[in-house]
Amino acid sequence: MLSFVQFCVCMSTWNAAILLAQQTPPNIIWMWFDDLGIGDVSFMGGDVPTPILDSLVVDKAVKLNFHYTEPVCSASRSAFLTGRYAFKSGLNTAVAPMIGWGFNTANVLFTEILASSQGNNYNNMILGKWHVGRDRASRLPPNRGFQAGLYTPTSSGYYDYFPTASVSLLDLQLGPVTDQTVQDARDAIFANPRASTLKIRDTYAISSVNGNVYQSPEQLDATEYLEDALVDEAKAFIAEQDDSQNPFFVYYSLWTPHAPLAAPPLVRGTAPVSYSACQEAYDLQTAESCFDDVRCLFCAQLHYASLGIQDIVDEAQANANIDWSNTVLIVASDNGPGASNQVSEGSAMPLKGHKPYVFEGGIRTPAFMFGGLIESFTTSQCNYNEMVHISDWYHIFMDMIGVTANGAANANYNPDADHSDLSIWDNIQCRCTSSGQGQLRQCNNNNPPREELMTMRMCGDASADPQMYAAAIIKDGYKLIVNGKYGAGTDQCPSANNLPNVAFWYSAPGQTYYTPNSAYYFNAYLPVKTRMGHIFNRVLKSACLEDLRQNNPAAMDDASYAPFQYDEHLLYDIANDKIEACALDLSVAANLAKKDELLALLNAAQSDYDSPYSAAADPSVAYAAFQAMIESQPDCTDMDYVVDEVYLPPWADGNPAVVDYTTLWSDFVDNYQSCNN
Repeated sequence: MLSFVQFCVCMSTWNAAILLAQQTPPNIIWMWFDDLGIGDVSFMGGDVPTPILDSLVVDKAVKLNFHYTEPVCSASRSAFLTGRYAFKSGLNTAVAPMIGWGFNTANVLFTEILASSQGNNYNNMILGKWHVGRDRASRLPPNRGFQAGLYTPTSSGYYDYFPTASVSLLDLQLGPVTDQTVQDARDAIFANPRASTLKIRDTYAISSVNGNVYQSPEQLDATEYLEDALVDEAKAFIAEQDDSQNPFFVYYSLWTPHAPLAAPPLVRGTAPVSYSACQEAYDLQTAESCFDDVRCLFCAQLHYASLGIQDIVDEAQANANIDWSNTVLIVASDNGPGASNQVSEGSAMPLKGHKPYVFEGGIRTPAFMFGGLIESFTTSQCNYNEMVHISDWYHIFMDMIGVTANGAANANYNPDADHSDLSIWDNIQCRCTSSGQGQLRQCNNNNPPREELMTMRMCGDASADPQMYAAAIIKDGYKLIVNGKYGAGTDQCPSANNLPNVAFWYSAPGQTYYTPNSAYYFNAYLPVKTRMGHIFNRVLKSACLEDLRQNNPAAMDDASYAPFQYDEHLLYDIANDKIEACALDLSVAANLAKKDELLALLNAAQSDYDSPYSAAADPSVAYAAFQAMIESQPDCTDMDYVVDEVYLPPWADGNPAVVDYTTLWSDFVDNYQSCNN
């Protein structure tokens, strides 16, 4: 047994070794899915077989069992890129196409630091979805540290997996991205404003020419599966890298499995693709019959996307000019599974809720780290059970490359109070290297993990009187949810008081449980527990639900049982009730005191709210888009599509003062009603 002095020397030696290893900035490959839930991957006990992902996380990897995002895609991406909670980043909702909002452009994105001389001159590539603002040049990737890529500015929901581009865009020339070129692209799109074109299927290639970063519209083959094009670009980029000259960063933002789903190819390159694992899981004989089943199709599309991820991994390992031992890869998801008409398209089972809600199913997502850098300090799969928020990655990356806050290394790195005292990267390394409870405590003492986390949807202008709703905070093993029935999408604000309590459900394709009753216990909770084994107790167990099953099964099936009911304020013992099965009784003095304490922290945080509706916002962007939308439907073609929030006007997000759309809206409603009569 080590003495205390020996232990301290051992820990000091370990810390020195880690610091030495980090003197060379690592290559970083970030790959995240769109709307992938915990119940959608078998390595988290889900019912969908994911053998490729399982193989990447099974050994010498770090599985982040408590990885949290924001409840909706744009907010998560803004938090990731700015290193701030979404409501402090200028963007805490989803960005609809061409609407004039996005992240606060005063923020320095971590990609800009990576690309700078202080950040070791990383070669940065973006692939896939951007979705944090496209209304001005300062919000687009070429002006934010990316020197290469193939990206789409808008949400996955506005694209097809087999793309078609707006031909009118191809007249735009290769060149720098300026506010004028952004305007030109918008004008080109509106020049042919049919609904099929208004889906904004525009894709842009980024390239560096004589040290200048340019972009140009890219015509994609309509017969090619979109993610195949992205993976090919990633492989070509990685094949060219030589990290003895510059490290590199790849930002691959998949569409999979965002709705609407599409049957993936049966042939990849020249090789047939086998979907046998999906077919066996759902008892279907052929790939075609699999594609006709919603859950099997989901599985197949996820499998096809995973093949692309494996290709990227293989390319990084095959390049002799890349130091695999100094390369780290991360797989994650931007939020929980999506839903259509309140029926989940994916699964967060056994967690409650889904995108865009602040229950665990909407914000707790699958994630893991792997690669040679991870293999250098862990000899097996490490289950990391501390919280990691999507905004933490900015600061993890800064720690990896050795950039310090406000120091000589880079004056542009200024972490806020929510992140400045954390040492998550060091904590991960320490905990995944150490063994024994004493050493783990020492890890947390020397390298503080995240012990508090919040997400908050605000509505309205920060200069006026913004309202808080759809908020949550986790601290001291408790989670408080405020107005949890509201979502974080663009169409839901406090004025929508008639919203059903959809977030209060446990749902997956073909399964909806309004309470955690015995059917839920046997059909959803218990199967996950069986598949996960012993780690389930640390990650997903609900002590209160299991106590009910053991001692009070009648209450379990009583829909009026008090702990199952919705309220404006819901307090959970999240340390022991990880699926939010039983709300605590707020008439108990200790529970009420804890609720008040956490609510006070949320209220205090509102002072840092950063509104997307700044004085610099250009309301004409949204106005022009909305006007074009109306004019594009003279014969009622695809009118229902237009209603589907593609050009959602800002008043629906609680800010009617930006532009008076009353006349436009009246015209649109008149047109829509006449089309349906």
